[in-house]
Amino acid sequence: MESRYAEKEERRMNKDAEMAEMRDMIQRLFDQFQEERDKAEGLRLEAEGKPGVEKILEEVMRRHDEIQETLRAFSDTWRNECEQHHAEIINTVRETANEQVPYNIQGYLDEFSKALASEVRILLSEVGKLREERRALQHEIGYLLCMRSKYGPGGEFEPDWCAPGGPPVEPPPPPEPPVPPEVPTARPGWRSVHQRSRKKKKEPAPPAAAPGPSMSAITGMVDPRAQVRSWATWQPDPNLVPTPASLEPTLIIPEHDSPGLFGDRSPRR
Repeated sequence: MESRYAEKEERRMNKDAEMAEMRDMIQRLFDQFQEERDKAEGLRLEAEGKPGVEKILEEVMRRHDEIQETLRAFSDTWRNECEQHHAEIINTVRETANEQVPYNIQGYLDEFSKALASEVRILLSEVGKLREERRALQHEIGYLLCMRSKYGPGGEFEPDWCAPGGPPVEPPPPPEPPVPPEVPTARPGWRSVHQRSRKKKKEPAPPAAAPGPSMSAITGMVDPRAQVRSWATWQPDPNLVPTPASLEPTLIIPEHDSPGLFGDRSPRR
């Protein structure tokens, strides 16, 4: 029992300590909140005496307008002074230039015109050359178009319109040449001479050989063009060639000296 009572007392004391700590913490939080509240109230009271945002904006706009007016006045004054000084400088320069070197505007214009005339002349010559080239090309194109219109379909040489009589009738073809008459083949002028052979004793006839082709068959196989030949192609019979002479004739030719290039030769010593 005593141990239970001691435990209860200990738990009660712990709870009392925790409650005391909680009260202290809550009190501190309340004090801090009160301090913050007092500070906010003091700041509010201080801000009531100061101008607000709208007043600050109004003041800024007023300052801006004043600065714009000042700048505008300064720029106008500066522009007027610059124009005045510029006019004074121009007048001074003109007076000085007239005193030292008088202006010769006509001379300057003449020199400029002379310098420009050569360039203008060159440009005009180039323009004329281009114009001539263009004219030549146009003439050539026109000639080509004219040739095309003549030789093209519907042109002068191939018209779309034909005469009522129709196209011109082509002439009849020339008659064929007559067939030349057949000329009979001339008999050859060469005659074969059969020499008489001496009579010999009859010998037994050899066995009959196989019959050869007939003369008509041989004549049919020979080309008829080979039968007609010129006189120069005939060959002489070697049996009828004359025998050469046993003695050759001697020719006596008289001596004949050349007279030379410059007349007769001088006699030799």
